[in-house]
Amino acid sequence: MTQHEDYRAGLVRGLREWMHRQGLTAFVVPSSDPHQGEYVPERFRTRAYISGFSGSAGTVIVTEDHAGLWTDSRYFLEATEAISGTEFVLHRVSEPGVADYPQWLAQTLPRGSSVGVDSRLVTDSWRETVDKTLRNRGITLVASEDPFQALWPDRPTIPAAPVYLLATTQTGETPRSRLQRIRDELRAAAAHSHVITTLDDIAWVLNLRGSDVAYNPVFIAYLVIDVEGNVVLYTDGARLTGEARKSLEQAEVDLRPYTSFDRDLPSLTGPVLLDPERTSWSVAERLRHTVIVPEIQPSTAMKARKNPTELRCLRNAMVRDGVALVRFLAWLDRTVATLDGGTAEPPLDEFHLAEKLRSFRSGYDEYISDSFNYISGLNGNGAIVHYSTPRDGAAALDPPAVYLFDSGAQYRDGTTDITRTVALDRSGGTEVLERFSRIREDFTLVLKGHIALAVLVFPEGKPGRDIDAVARLPLWTTRRNYGHGTGHGVGFVLNVHEGPQKIAPGASDYPLEPGMLCSNEPGLYRPGRYGIRTENLVVVEKAPENEEDEFGSFLRFETLSLCPIDRRLIDTSMLTEAELDWVDAYHRRVREALSDLLDGEDRAWLQRATAPLERDQS
Repeated sequence: MTQHEDYRAGLVRGLREWMHRQGLTAFVVPSSDPHQGEYVPERFRTRAYISGFSGSAGTVIVTEDHAGLWTDSRYFLEATEAISGTEFVLHRVSEPGVADYPQWLAQTLPRGSSVGVDSRLVTDSWRETVDKTLRNRGITLVASEDPFQALWPDRPTIPAAPVYLLATTQTGETPRSRLQRIRDELRAAAAHSHVITTLDDIAWVLNLRGSDVAYNPVFIAYLVIDVEGNVVLYTDGARLTGEARKSLEQAEVDLRPYTSFDRDLPSLTGPVLLDPERTSWSVAERLRHTVIVPEIQPSTAMKARKNPTELRCLRNAMVRDGVALVRFLAWLDRTVATLDGGTAEPPLDEFHLAEKLRSFRSGYDEYISDSFNYISGLNGNGAIVHYSTPRDGAAALDPPAVYLFDSGAQYRDGTTDITRTVALDRSGGTEVLERFSRIREDFTLVLKGHIALAVLVFPEGKPGRDIDAVARLPLWTTRRNYGHGTGHGVGFVLNVHEGPQKIAPGASDYPLEPGMLCSNEPGLYRPGRYGIRTENLVVVEKAPENEEDEFGSFLRFETLSLCPIDRRLIDTSMLTEAELDWVDAYHRRVREALSDLLDGEDRAWLQRATAPLERDQS
């Protein structure tokens, strides 16, 4: 056992000893923080700390004789490697015969058992669902203390980075206006107060941004609003810039210390609107003294519908991002062309390719940070859906190769997220085609699914789950599929994953609405060989000639991302005339938007990369 593995084993032993003292049979370690974020500050990465698995989704269960990690297909390969050599067992969620952890606990533990969880880290909706599952088997769910207070001796502190103001020229609306809209919703719901704990909602309402969570320009805080005009922001006021503080004063927002929130909750006047999907069990429990109105919090849907100012800014960000992507791809092709039958000198690998792309983005004054941890995968690593590219041990660039990169940036005027799969060889793609059989077929099937969703016209009021299959149909007809959703919501200078909209099987029934920003990212993965994903961001808009009649009104998508799709990997014989036209029209738009912003070799590369596809003249 290595020193690293021995340390993990010691943590599990320590947790079991703590559980024994607390009278617990099992303990749940989720991925979230008290603000129910997907990405969390280092202090709350307890699941990663005890298991070694750092993916954004997963749950650890520890019992007296079992340590399990539950995660989905995006992370199977990464999780397997992370827990190798430890006692942790991987439970592959959604695979046939694999019970999710609440069912596993109910089936495994004897009657009279107690299951503990830090109640700050799970939602009240989670509490209700899991409690019912366990209670039916005579098992008690217990709101526990945080065991990692003792188990994590050098645990990071709660971050307190500077908080700054995002101007209304970018957001299109003042905090005062947004607060008033929320109050109107509270009155309609017969609620007096509203507690917001989700960080992206708080940042959106107040037009403030921070850097307390990696990749997400948010700050640790709580927000309480009531219909009488009272607003309290709980955060460290000392870190607010002068502009931020002045904006809060103009919106009549009272500042109180972050640590005062729990103490103030019992005095809150109800009825209180709480979103059970976005509020912790701990917060809800402190408000049981009053009437709770369980509804989706108004800001969640409001921020999902981007206003005209946000969309204008986002289009500017897409142009900037497109230039950075083209400069990177042109550099990459030039670099590969100089290789003479071997790897680069000095060596280039997946990690350094990601660093190079980051350098093109970060050269802009508007750049804030990456919008998530870049996925940069050569060949078989591209088949790991959420591959975490290591600094040490990254695969070397050794063409011919297939390269999948999924990346994005936080700019001061928008959030980007894009995936491209490209051929890397010295012969215009023929070496890749010879080495990787069926890749053009796979790539083109994924492209057909991408186009099908991009051009879809669908009835207003439909949730994303109802249109997910449109992107899968070309793959399904050839007995292929992918194990992730087709699209997720994206924030405006906020979280790259944003609800309530989602294009995926089993997604919520919340409908797609004009102004919602989503990804369009079908894929296909052959483990050990290559991964393919083509992703653009799209915005929902009214379909043209959309006069409402007895069939209702219809919506469609506008594609916003600007980056060529690798023509070398497209089998044009598999595309219909309409699909060929779509690719040519998309490439023409990319060329027209970016050419004047590029020079020399980069512009010439773009001209070649966006040239019309060859058509069958027969």
